[in-house]
Amino acid sequence: MAITKEQWEQIEANLSGVFGFVELVCDGYKINAQVQQDKMKLVVSVYVDGIMKGEWIFNAANSEIPRKFHCEKKRPACGTIMRAWYLEQSKSRTWSKQERADYAAKAKETTSTWLPYWTSAKAFCRHIRKTCTSIEIVKIGH
Repeated sequence: MAITKEQWEQIEANLSGVFGFVELVCDGYKINAQVQQDKMKLVVSVYVDGIMKGEWIFNAANSEIPRKFHCEKKRPACGTIMRAWYLEQSKSRTWSKQERADYAAKAKETTSTWLPYWTSAKAFCRHIRKTCTSIEIVKIGH
């Protein structure tokens, strides 16, 4: 059974509140999404089959779970000073064309971490709709 637009709005409204909780079954995985406090802000934490593994944060290539349900954060692979130096070297005429291309590529490199929480309910719902083929509502609210 497909989830209607009104049900998606109900899920987003529930997860936008302070004590929000939604239980879904997405592609055979039991997903518990609940609003929790992270430092001074509220986030939507995602538990897959009732657990949240630390190995999913950095090893998304080994498992489909983080790519399907967690939030990807990309950060530059090197610091600001090194990135500026790489960009400067990529424009320098002292290097060959291939070396300049390598420096430009190093300046654009990023690393990804997969965080088990979302900063907004709307982003969580949009990502779930995009990555999962079958979604069923089990329970909305506690």
